[in-house]
Amino acid sequence: MNIALVGLAVIGGLIALTLTLAIVIGMRQPSRRIHRNRTAIFAALRQQQPGARLSTGNVLWTSTALFTLIGEGEPYWTDYLILPTGTVNVAELTSQPGVSDAFVAEIALTPVPPLVLGLLRLRHLLGLTRRPAAPLPTALDHIEGRRDVLPTTDAIAEAQALPEDMSLAMMNFLDYPTLAKGDAADGRAAYLRYGRQAFKAVHAVGGQFLFAGTITAVLVQPRSPDWQVPWDDVAAMIYPDPTAIFAMEQFPFYRRALAERDAGLKRTRVIATRAY
Repeated sequence: MNIALVGLAVIGGLIALTLTLAIVIGMRQPSRRIHRNRTAIFAALRQQQPGARLSTGNVLWTSTALFTLIGEGEPYWTDYLILPTGTVNVAELTSQPGVSDAFVAEIALTPVPPLVLGLLRLRHLLGLTRRPAAPLPTALDHIEGRRDVLPTTDAIAEAQALPEDMSLAMMNFLDYPTLAKGDAADGRAAYLRYGRQAFKAVHAVGGQFLFAGTITAVLVQPRSPDWQVPWDDVAAMIYPDPTAIFAMEQFPFYRRALAERDAGLKRTRVIATRAY
């Protein structure tokens, strides 16, 4: 009996230690700096010199566009920023020299508990989840579903041409239909069902959650007609190398969720960026 109690105490201690460690790791994730508040300012800028320093005050996150992962054409926006709500002079931000166009919005951030982030990161660090060893594809023609929400062959080639040790942040613009195809729920609900599986897959290949937010107010409309159609959400994930994102489709649980993504999206654009 005493041995059993000792065993239970040891197991309980290990569980408590694991949870504590997970919370500590979760609190140190890149997203925590952004998610200290419930809202933030998201800005997409078109600059003559991509990556040029701006007089913006406290910047929580910034990145510079590299190439279009999903969608047509070259990236229109050159730079992306997340700034604290209430500290941004929007007119000053968008009128700085070199800024030719801007999209600025207030977003309601989607909270993710540090424990969840920490557990997913800890599982990867311990080798309990890892990137599949199968060769990376040169195209995604074998995946069933919508072609317009998949990376193009050119995007795969561009990613594979980048340095292997370069981490990327994938900037997602999301537009949902009123109703998901074949589903009574709205598009966002269908996409979130996909998102839960994508969230696990991102962390399983060594990536990390950065931010996700619902656009609650557009503060500056872009001049570009192509970007004036409203977006519903914006989100970004960090990947440890340029090709990690293409390994996600090798997880069966992720492939099963792709139908929810197809149903939940009206349109999307995903831009590969160099995060700072």
